Amino acid sequence: MSERTYAGIPGNYAGRDTSNIVLYPVPYDATSTWGKGADEGPEAFLVASENMELYDIESDTEVYKRGVFLENAPDCNISQDEMVKMVKEKALEVFKSGKLFSMIGGEHSISI
Repeated sequence: MSERTYAGIPGNYAGRDTSNIVLYPVPYDATSTWGKGADEGPEAFLVASENMELYDIESDTEVYKRGVFLENAPDCNISQDEMVKMVKEKALEVFKSGKLFSMIGGEHSISI
């Protein structure tokens, strides 16, 4: 079985070393107070991405061909402080490698 890729793109555009974009799903939902479920957001986003058109009419490009690597979701059974630290470390690691970092989450506290 092949590994999951963002939007179901072909594996040759989804390698860790060859991709210019890193997508980090963070299903964190520890501090939500009113309605829970933000932790299900990244998975819903990834499922929906498998059914979208990959050609962007506005830019007349197929951005995925720049390479999009889908990181594995981290264990989110940790404190808010630990989560913020972990996401920051991942973002810095990606930026230092010269790649674009994008995160999809969970609740708003992870974007701090």
